[in-house]
Amino acid sequence: MELRPFGPTGLRVSEIGLGCARLGGVFQGEAAGFLDVLSAALDAGINFFDTADMYSQGESEILLGRALRGRRDGVVIATKAGYRLPAQRRLAGRLKPLLRPLARALGLRRENLPAAVRGEPSQDFSPEYLKRSLEGSLRRLQTDRIELFQLHSPPAEIVARGEWVQALEALKREGKILHYGVSCDAADAALAALSLPGVSSLQLRINLLDQRMVGLLPAARARGVGVIARECLANGLLVKDEVDLSRYCASPEEAEERAAQLVTYRKQAAESGCTLAQVAMRYVTALEGVSVALVGARTPAQLQGLLRELASEPPLSFGDTIRQVT
Repeated sequence: MELRPFGPTGLRVSEIGLGCARLGGVFQGEAAGFLDVLSAALDAGINFFDTADMYSQGESEILLGRALRGRRDGVVIATKAGYRLPAQRRLAGRLKPLLRPLARALGLRRENLPAAVRGEPSQDFSPEYLKRSLEGSLRRLQTDRIELFQLHSPPAEIVARGEWVQALEALKREGKILHYGVSCDAADAALAALSLPGVSSLQLRINLLDQRMVGLLPAARARGVGVIARECLANGLLVKDEVDLSRYCASPEEAEERAAQLVTYRKQAAESGCTLAQVAMRYVTALEGVSVALVGARTPAQLQGLLRELASEPPLSFGDTIRQVT
């Protein structure tokens, strides 16, 4: 696993990182399976793990903390804060041992639940809330410091006001966080973050199907800011053979556009002798300015298979494929 410099931090991170959003949760598997995924990632040389306090009502952080017992050195933990979970999700977090077998027996899926049952999270980026969130993350992760603490999808105006900066600088002085960054859903939030000198990283959605954030990479490089690329496989669209695009797209028009893109990319991958996953991940990792590209996996076999694909020698025609898709 290639190690890359991570912005101005002095850290070196694996070019592939593990996104931990799906670790834990009522609708997922048992804890042992998630721990096996984390162990497989560590064994493969992955040292960058991206989680958040809201992922699976905090269970993602708990599982990561358990997996890192005795293996903490050299690992970069990136977590996030800024969301407040609704009462329904907090209750579900406490009742998981009862709800998991019930969900399996009934064949329930998260996306099929009514919005009133799921509840919508709110956001809070006040200094007081961020400090409390960090303390909770430290407890769940069983660690005394977090290498990268990120604001979780803040609006651009919140980033620009910078009322949160002083609190995070104080946490840096205390040694509880080493660096801080911003996970951005929109370009205006990323540009606002780049105007603040203390920001060490941006997390951006970048993949073959959504290249809108690629234009921010030159500005990030000019500022010396590290970039975490997320959703590199477009939430699985770039690895699944058959998929119901209506579940992933906001409109029939978007679904039609995505279907046409997938046909084109699959054809190009086949012509170059690559899998679509190889093309998709090598597209992201080859972008100048991307420090680490996140992947997710539900099983060790799934993760190991993807990493084997990425480690294989690309065919001679691969470079032409990359130029075509960009």
